[in-house]
Amino acid sequence: MTLITGATSGLGLAYAKEYAKKGYNLIITGRREDKIKANAINIENMYNVKVKAVIVDLANAEGVNFLLNEIRDDEIEVLINNAGFGLKPLFSEVPQEDMERIIFLQINAVVILSQYILKQMLVRNRGTMINISSEGAFAVMPRNILYSSTKLFILNFTEGLYMELIDSAIRVQVVCPGFIDSDFHESAGMNVVKKKTGFMKFMDPDKIVQLAMRDLKKGRVVSLPGLDVKIIQIMQKFLPRNTLYKIIIDFTRKRNKKLHR
Repeated sequence: MTLITGATSGLGLAYAKEYAKKGYNLIITGRREDKIKANAINIENMYNVKVKAVIVDLANAEGVNFLLNEIRDDEIEVLINNAGFGLKPLFSEVPQEDMERIIFLQINAVVILSQYILKQMLVRNRGTMINISSEGAFAVMPRNILYSSTKLFILNFTEGLYMELIDSAIRVQVVCPGFIDSDFHESAGMNVVKKKTGFMKFMDPDKIVQLAMRDLKKGRVVSLPGLDVKIIQIMQKFLPRNTLYKIIIDFTRKRNKKLHR
């Protein structure tokens, strides 16, 4: 069975379809009841698998505990930690409640679910754990610093897990996509132009999953789906920090000017 958090749309839904196609029964989570239940019905009809929809908010301890209780009798073979959200304001303007929610969802919930399910996998000595990070883990941007910082944690956390599990048959991967053509930005109140060409273009979720699954098959721990993300990682690795800051600041200012025209 495959557990996918945040499968309402975008990358989570694309992963749900991918693993259903492989014949896995699914547990999918989301906050929008009508959407997540419709996804479950569509996937069941299309791929002839069983799909359990869990309506839950994983941005707090109550939600995580609720999910753990829901899956206590299930044997999870694949875990995909995908649930996440972004914040639009400058850090100084972010409400405390929003800060606590994003940190809990993209750090605490990932850690708690990973450990709970990893203990099952270790008993069987098999399983797959996929954590969704972001290109923001390599290049933090203004008005996005909490999101990027939590995604950097996910990157480091997953690489550490890989090294701890190197002698087991459990596969671990972290996926760092760039801009995804989904409703992620709209949900965060971000007004974006979803360009499909040039640098930092928006990629289709199904394409990202296809590239990430290819990397998983090859044993690549860090999946960078798309040339844009690979370029950002190289820039982060080799450019002097002050040069990188200038590039990111200039890019952000130009993007904001386009959005406010």
